Amino acid sequence: MTAVLERNLQALGAGDPALASLLTRASPAAGLRFLASAAGLPVPARLREGRPLPYHSLVDPVREARRLAALEPASGYAVVLGLGGGYHLAALLGRPSLTRLLVVERDAGLVRAVLERIDLHEALLDSRTRLLVGVEPPGVKSALLSDYLPALHGGLQTHPLRAAFEEHPDYYREVTRGIQEAAALAGDDFAVQARLGRRWFVNTIANLAAAARCTVSLRPVERAVVTGAGPSLEAQVPRLVSLREKAFLIASDASLPALLGYGLTPDLVVSIDCQLASYHHFLQGLPPGVPLALDLASPPVLGRLTPHTLYFAGGHPLSRYVSAHWRSLPVLDTSGGNVAQAAVSLAVSLGAREVFLAGLDFSYPAGKAYSRGTFLYKVAGAAESRLHTVESWFLAFLLEGRGRGQARYTSRPLTAYRRRLEAYARTVPARLTALPGAMVELDLPERPAPASVGAVLAAGAPTGSWDGFLESYAAGLERLPEPTPPAFSYYQSLQGPQRTLWTTLLPAAAALRERLPPGEREAHRLLARVREWSLQRIRRRLSS
Repeated sequence: MTAVLERNLQALGAGDPALASLLTRASPAAGLRFLASAAGLPVPARLREGRPLPYHSLVDPVREARRLAALEPASGYAVVLGLGGGYHLAALLGRPSLTRLLVVERDAGLVRAVLERIDLHEALLDSRTRLLVGVEPPGVKSALLSDYLPALHGGLQTHPLRAAFEEHPDYYREVTRGIQEAAALAGDDFAVQARLGRRWFVNTIANLAAAARCTVSLRPVERAVVTGAGPSLEAQVPRLVSLREKAFLIASDASLPALLGYGLTPDLVVSIDCQLASYHHFLQGLPPGVPLALDLASPPVLGRLTPHTLYFAGGHPLSRYVSAHWRSLPVLDTSGGNVAQAAVSLAVSLGAREVFLAGLDFSYPAGKAYSRGTFLYKVAGAAESRLHTVESWFLAFLLEGRGRGQARYTSRPLTAYRRRLEAYARTVPARLTALPGAMVELDLPERPAPASVGAVLAAGAPTGSWDGFLESYAAGLERLPEPTPPAFSYYQSLQGPQRTLWTTLLPAAAALRERLPPGEREAHRLLARVREWSLQRIRRRLSS
């Protein structure tokens, strides 16, 4: 082993021992040559049709790297496609605004050969650097989704190395497609956090007292019906009536008033929205004795509608923290971003082997937004005048930022909800079936109904008082080390419990970040600010 290789592998092993071990055993790539540049630096080159094709300039690869980096200044999270000789890494890492550098390289043999000849230990030792070698495109996408935190990293950009792209075009095209998909998913998630992150936090700590009193438990079921509030619900009512005697009826909050208008009383209502507007779904009242399943981050006013409230932990990290450290709550899948998927998750948790879906259109067919009886009809009716009818109100609602010129209006969020539900249906031990009359055809797997495995759904016993837990949580936040730049390196350096505490604040951090001037959005300052903001809300809650 050469001294250069040993030095590089030691630097790499400090952050990724498994990769360092893999490269120790790897054989240098065949057909790879090293040419001497005019500046005296080695440049890797591939032989193609007998001609060497260098990865970098044969004049001065360092100067070339600096020039290319200056054309598109690196900031936030940067993904480099291709290692080459690694000269571009130092140029990118020289930017203080760079928060993370993910290097994707197809060929482990090339990496081994480069590490034998070119000293990259400073770039590999940088806490911002992560190297993925020989990882297939789906794995690159997964790694990016698990690693990229927009609130800490900022924006995401890619820096392709042209020679690497030409060597493995199909691989890097597929990787680029996966990066774009991951960036879109992370962007959508961040946009929701930026809009609702503070509300999730405030609602969660406000609901702890009610969650402490929760005694509701749900019995196992074999069949369930989940209702959304789409227009097709009207035509599916007769089928719902026939299913009512042999299936457990779970209503989304938006569909509740419509069902009550059709004379159907659900067995359970589910609500996941943290916004106060969700209260409008309950203005007609909740039938006595009907349980209400609420996300722990739901508006506190909903928990006061009935003593039969069951709180569950959705995807919010603070809800999961509460469930892990104070009172175990049922966990529902809210990753789809819509209440229908959460309701299906609840049905599956109860052991349902068949779940029928009604009113799930994920679009606005024929210019109609929701089933009659839902609260929007009352809102539109209240705004009606001789010049602005209910129909014109709904038309404006449909056309605002949505796909125009279609018989069935849709939008990016609705399409995402549908695709996530379809993907989720392939992971659950139940058969999902859309009732006839739906305005959109769901791509659901065809499988026989499995054997029913029933389970009682209930919260565990709390480990202490709610205010005692909240005081302990606040004390943990206060003990966290002061954030230092770069923030992601600080975050990664923390032990598990401390990092988990910060994770509970990241959605609120995203919301605060969008309210700060651009010059005050440095991630370490943002972490300090969101901790103080959170502690203020906790103190206010405890004092009230």
